[in-house]
Amino acid sequence: MEVVQHKISRRQPKKNTYVVTVTYGDRKSFLLEVLDALSDIDVSTVVVVDNGSAWPVKVELTAQYTGFVDVVELGRNTGSAMGFSTGIQRALDLGAEYIWLMDDDNRPRSDTLQKLFENYSREVKTTQHDRLAVLAFRPEHQADVAMGVSAHRINPHTNSFRGFHVFDIPYKIWRRLPWGKPRVRSRLPTTVQMKQAPYSGLLFHRDLILAIGLPNTDFVLYADDNEFTYRIARLGGRVLLVTAAMLDDLESSWNIKARFSNSFAGLLRGSGDFRAYYCMRNGVYLDTISVKEDAFMFWINRTVYMGVLFLFSLALKEVKRYRLLRIAVRDGLSCRLGINKQFPL
Repeated sequence: MEVVQHKISRRQPKKNTYVVTVTYGDRKSFLLEVLDALSDIDVSTVVVVDNGSAWPVKVELTAQYTGFVDVVELGRNTGSAMGFSTGIQRALDLGAEYIWLMDDDNRPRSDTLQKLFENYSREVKTTQHDRLAVLAFRPEHQADVAMGVSAHRINPHTNSFRGFHVFDIPYKIWRRLPWGKPRVRSRLPTTVQMKQAPYSGLLFHRDLILAIGLPNTDFVLYADDNEFTYRIARLGGRVLLVTAAMLDDLESSWNIKARFSNSFAGLLRGSGDFRAYYCMRNGVYLDTISVKEDAFMFWINRTVYMGVLFLFSLALKEVKRYRLLRIAVRDGLSCRLGINKQFPL
């Protein structure tokens, strides 16, 4: 098989920035498109964590992107938490000053990194390196931001359960009416402060890891990124979503709202029982440590949420998935993390 040698930009990076991404299965076409885009941006190296891929990642990428890609092989799919934890540590070992996290299907635009650094440089004047991260904007995933929804409704409320709070019910009804439905705004705020954020597009200085540590591998899959960034806010730091720094998603997520009428349907009908289990279990656990302050109010929100989820499961004929989600809730409340042998990756 003929290997195509990609021409890598040899411009001297403005800053010592390493990209960390994790790939698995047969996602070669996505990863190559991302690497091609990164090769034209001022980054030093891309650390690719091979998390159980179905193709020879190290052999092919070493040949195609000589001197630009560093591949770490884990041998099997260990989940996103282990993948990103390993990748971040590798970038630190290689001498990275700044680390930019990215999924293997997040294609940056030519000015994405520049926009992130412009905002980072401005914010670091008042917030220390070890308390600051900036995040690229993905309109499909951050749809509420794209529609101009205020930050206090974007971030999880105190005592909410999986993003649900009974006090939000009037607003949720209002936004589903013709005159209350949010619409895409042509002008967005320059930055939006986030209490929790995904890995995708997150840029930070190495000192941040010294302050908050690596991703918690006990999460295995899902919500590990939210827990990782929650630690920044817990220490009084800032995670800022930069709306001018765009990432293009090459593939939609399994339960994204754009695919379903609401989040309940996404959980009940999204592909993969293991995805639904870890997403719910880890999210519930994170709620208990990040937003739960009043046990009674938290219980009310959980009870109403699960009641609505049960009604949707009846309507969609997905009672079996509902029972699985109840197990996940129980495990999350009981702080049972790590791999569940009933739900292998």
